[in-house]
Amino acid sequence: MYKLLPLKLNIALLLLLFSVAASLQSQTASDRENLYTDLPLVVIDTWGEDIPDDPKITAWLKIIDNGHGEKNNWQQDGTDYEGYAGIELRGQSSQMFPKTSFSIELRKEDGTDTTAALLGMPAEEDWVLYAPYSDKTLLRNAITFYLGNLMGSWQPHYRFCELYLNGEYYGIYALTESIKRGRSRVDISKLKPDEISGDDLTGGYIIKADKMDGLRSDEYFTINSGIYNQNPDKYEFTYVYPKYDEIAPEQKTYISKFLSDAQNALNGDHFSDLSDGFRKYFDARSFVDFQIMQELTNNVDGYKFSTFFYKDKDSRGGKLNAGPLWDFDLCYGNEDYTDFNLQTDTWLYPKFSDYYGGRIHWWARMMEDLSYRSLFMSRWKNLRMGPFSTDSVMLFIDNTIDYLGDAVARNFERWPVIGEYIWPNYFIGQTYEEEVDYLKDWITDRMNWMDANVMLADNVSDNYNKQELLVFPNPVRDMINIYLYTDQSSELRTEIYDLLGRKAVIRTYMPEGAGYQLINFDVDLAPGYYILKVFQGSKQKGSKNILVGRK
Repeated sequence: MYKLLPLKLNIALLLLLFSVAASLQSQTASDRENLYTDLPLVVIDTWGEDIPDDPKITAWLKIIDNGHGEKNNWQQDGTDYEGYAGIELRGQSSQMFPKTSFSIELRKEDGTDTTAALLGMPAEEDWVLYAPYSDKTLLRNAITFYLGNLMGSWQPHYRFCELYLNGEYYGIYALTESIKRGRSRVDISKLKPDEISGDDLTGGYIIKADKMDGLRSDEYFTINSGIYNQNPDKYEFTYVYPKYDEIAPEQKTYISKFLSDAQNALNGDHFSDLSDGFRKYFDARSFVDFQIMQELTNNVDGYKFSTFFYKDKDSRGGKLNAGPLWDFDLCYGNEDYTDFNLQTDTWLYPKFSDYYGGRIHWWARMMEDLSYRSLFMSRWKNLRMGPFSTDSVMLFIDNTIDYLGDAVARNFERWPVIGEYIWPNYFIGQTYEEEVDYLKDWITDRMNWMDANVMLADNVSDNYNKQELLVFPNPVRDMINIYLYTDQSSELRTEIYDLLGRKAVIRTYMPEGAGYQLINFDVDLAPGYYILKVFQGSKQKGSKNILVGRK
């Protein structure tokens, strides 16, 4: 049974608490004055006005970065920028957190837009201050953008920084490039309101599949998904560029019809046709790269939310590209409201029915095409031999943590979430190090599983002809991949002959067991035509004519 404390003791405790609070407030102010950090500082003053969800309010912004080896203090003059900006809250579910993300628009004194190169990133006016909160490693978006940029197409760049808002320390943020059209962002043609016919009308467009909560009907459009197993009956897309209030009616009609025509080709019986199938509309390479990142991260929102596409004018290619990447804080095993997104040993792309949240089925359909699957497999294998190697990814994580330095401790002093459940955490580490270790282990397990199963997804092994020998790429340059099925576990032998019958290459491979096998090895052959044969014992498993191209 609880006992009430004596009145005098209660008063004494209250006085002590007030004293501690006053001391902490004074100490916080003192720490703020004396804090010198290695990370760049972003300082925002709204003159006491609360930041709304929409529209942007005017604020004063300065960015302090004195360079490598120099310390930064919030009272110093801005180095990269000091001037007006518009600011508003951004995000949807993340707005419930006390540490919130913001959209920033650089402005002149008269309120018009202006551009600036911030923290070494190309000059633009629109930026995002991303607030890692439920991702206690602070790293998930950073890892994704880093890997995405290594794949060759533009993905948002970012710089870690520390934020002061109205004199209050807000912790670690990532100043990030927003997704928009521009030479230094999504580099597609400008689409003017009067470009409503011919090649002018065909690009450029940026659209996004996302949640439509709170949007008016003129801010997005829908297309019927077609009959494909159990997927939703329609897909919804917002206008990113041109914006919904700037896009012409003819342009709305064009992009909606283009997507419908593209999907009809993909859903059709002849979708694999190289001329009139899905490749007529879709850029397969961009869809492969996008798919690799969704699968690697096992993105709970993958293929349905924050899913961007863009299209340039027909005179500049004109196909639909998937990307850029966006919003990966709930990836890499960081959510608890599904089971399959926690797992490292399952594919995401086949899970497009309403039961799984209504993902877009396009990638699942493409994976039924042998050539697309081959591209997916070879792209993954090549990435794993270089920028996506386990050692490379782990090194990036370690280097980023070293770069953040003491700011990590300051961030979690400001936001004491370590060891606490923050929606929708699955794993709750008791230290920052435990959070990072969980992330590293998850990524390692995921990549290893993908290595072993990259051609064994549901739609691959079910549709693959077990008598077929698949060789890719063909033409060959310096590496060859062979995919085949064997019902034995005895040694496989690959032999390559020139057209005079001379044996040029012999390679052996020992399967771990019966089933699908992926064999790859380097070749150094003169350009020309060759014959490749695969044997198991004395039995020939198959042969293919190959062309070795110039290096």
